[in-house]
Amino acid sequence: MGLIKTPMWKVHEDAGAKMTDFAGYYLPVSYTGIDLEIMATRENVSIVEVTDMGRYSLKGKYASKLLELLTPRLIAKMNDMKCGYTYYLNENGGYRDDTIIGKKSETDFFNVCNAGDQTIKVLAWIGQFVKIFEEFTGEPLEFKDWTEETTMFAVQGPNYKVILDNLGVPDTGRWEMVEAEVEGCKCLFTGTGYTGENGFEVVIFDSDLQDPSKGIKVWNAILEAGKDVSIVLCGLGARDALRIEAGLPLYGEDIHEEVNPIETGYDFSIFCKHDKEPFYFGKEAILKAKNEGVKIKHVGIKLLEKGIPRAGYEILNMAGEKIGSIVNGIRSPVIGAGIGMAFVPIEYAEHGKEVLVQIRKNQVKAMVHKLPFYDSKVWGWKRE
Repeated sequence: MGLIKTPMWKVHEDAGAKMTDFAGYYLPVSYTGIDLEIMATRENVSIVEVTDMGRYSLKGKYASKLLELLTPRLIAKMNDMKCGYTYYLNENGGYRDDTIIGKKSETDFFNVCNAGDQTIKVLAWIGQFVKIFEEFTGEPLEFKDWTEETTMFAVQGPNYKVILDNLGVPDTGRWEMVEAEVEGCKCLFTGTGYTGENGFEVVIFDSDLQDPSKGIKVWNAILEAGKDVSIVLCGLGARDALRIEAGLPLYGEDIHEEVNPIETGYDFSIFCKHDKEPFYFGKEAILKAKNEGVKIKHVGIKLLEKGIPRAGYEILNMAGEKIGSIVNGIRSPVIGAGIGMAFVPIEYAEHGKEVLVQIRKNQVKAMVHKLPFYDSKVWGWKRE
C-alpha cells in the first residue's frame, strides 16, 4: 500500500519541498532548511500542513458525559467555543492517545487526535462507547470521522495575528475557537498548535484528495495575508524540532500505552483533573501512581558537548551504568545544543543532574533539563 497523499501534495512539490513518509502520509519534511524554518516560527510566523492529524465530531445530549468517561477532563465545565488538551487512558492509566477537544456547545464537539493508525485505533475505541451510550440512554449520538473530508494547516509564531487580521478572521487567542469563511470556504480556526508558540490551526471542510480546491484556496489566502510579515513555508522536520524545544509530547515516543501521566509529568492540571468525579478510564491506576509515587520520570536531556542525542541512544550515570534511553532528539538552533527527551529513574530526574549519552563510541556529557528547554520569557507563547 502506497503513501496517502493529502489534497496539498502537488502544492508542496511545486514549492520545492523535500517530501517524506510521516505516519503513512506523503508530506513535506522541509522547504528551505529545518533550522531556517524553526527560527522563522520562533521569531516570525510559518505555515505547515497537518492534514495527517485525525479529526472527528461528536454530537448529542450525552456527548460531554461520554467524553468525561473517556478522559480525566471536566468537559462540562469548558466554556463554549473553547478547546483544550487532554488524553484518553487505558485501564492501567497508560495513554491510548492525547487529543484536543473543541467544545462548540454542550452537545457539539469537534476534536483532533493523532495521525494514521492512531486515528483508526482511537476512533474505533470511541465508537464502541458511542453504541453503548446510545443503548443505555436511549439518546442518539452522532459520531463522524472528518479526517478524509477536510484539510488542516497550522500557522505558528508571534506574528500570527497579522494573518488573521488580513483574512478578516477574529483573533483565536489561546484555546479559543472561531468559525469563519475564507474565500468562500467553511473553516474552523482554533488557537492551538504544537510548537510552543502562539498561533492557530485551521480545518477546511469539503476539501479532499478528489477535490482539493478549497484547501488550496485557503492555503494561498494565508500566504497572501502573510506577505506583510514574510510568512515562511514550514515542514514536519521543523515542527518536530519545535515541539521538542517546547517539551511537548509525541504519541509513540514520549507517551504511549505503557506509561502514565504521572510518569511523564504531563499532568496539564488546567485540563486534566485526576481526582475528578465520576469514574474515567484509568482513574484508579492514576490515583495510585499519584499517591504512591512512580519509579521513572520523563525528562529533557541537554548535551553539554557536541553531538545529537538520537532516539535509542543509551543514557548512563556518571559511573557508566545504563539508566535509560533517548526517545527523541535534535540539534536545536534556539538552544544551540543537542537536546532530546527520555525516561530515567526518578532519582535522576532533577534538573541539572549530570549524565552521559552514549553516541556511538563516545560518552558525551549531558544534563537533565527542565521543560521547555528554552527561556519562556524569551521564546514561546509566554514570552514577555
